[in-house]
Amino acid sequence: MLGPFENIQIEIQALPSLEDVSFKPVEKTYLTVRLISLFIFWAIILVGYYLLTVVAGSDIPNLIQQIIPYVLLVMIIVTFVIAFFGVKRKGYALRDRDIIYKKGLLWKSNTTVPFSRIQHCEVKQGPIARLFNLAVLHIYTAGGSSSDLSIPGLLPDTAQTMKSFVLQKIKSEEEV
Repeated sequence: MLGPFENIQIEIQALPSLEDVSFKPVEKTYLTVRLISLFIFWAIILVGYYLLTVVAGSDIPNLIQQIIPYVLLVMIIVTFVIAFFGVKRKGYALRDRDIIYKKGLLWKSNTTVPFSRIQHCEVKQGPIARLFNLAVLHIYTAGGSSSDLSIPGLLPDTAQTMKSFVLQKIKSEEEV
C-alpha cells in the first residue's frame, strides 16, 4: 500500500539563481551580420515604398505622403538601435543538464531547455553569416515543427562542438 501523500514546499530563496550562471556572449561579428540583414530588409521596404509612390503617387493623400517618410525613418532608427544593443544582451550557457539562452533588450527572455526534452539539433549558416564565418545552433524538442531554441552568432566550430555535446547528452540520457 502507498504511504501518505506528501507535497513539500520549496523555499524560493533556496532555488539556484540565474545570476550565478556565467553566460558566454555571441561573437562580436554577429552585430555586423544583424546590421547588414537589417540594412537589406529596410532597403527592400524603401524601394517598395518608392515604387508605390511612383505608381500610385497622386492617389495617395498628401498628408499620408508627408507622414510616411518620417514614420519609416523612426522605425529604421529604432530597429537599428534595438539590434545594436540587443546583440550585446545575447548569451548562452551549457550546464550539466540543460542549455540556457538569454536575449532581448525591451522584452528580455531566458530560455532553458533540458537535455531530456531535446529531440535533435542542427547547425545552419545563412549567406551573410557564412561571409562572417558564423552559424546558428537550432535545438528541437518534442512536439514542435520549428526549433524551440536558436542560438545565433556562433563560430561554426563552436556550434558543431555544442551540437555534438548535446547529442552525446541525449544519447547518454536515453541509455539511463
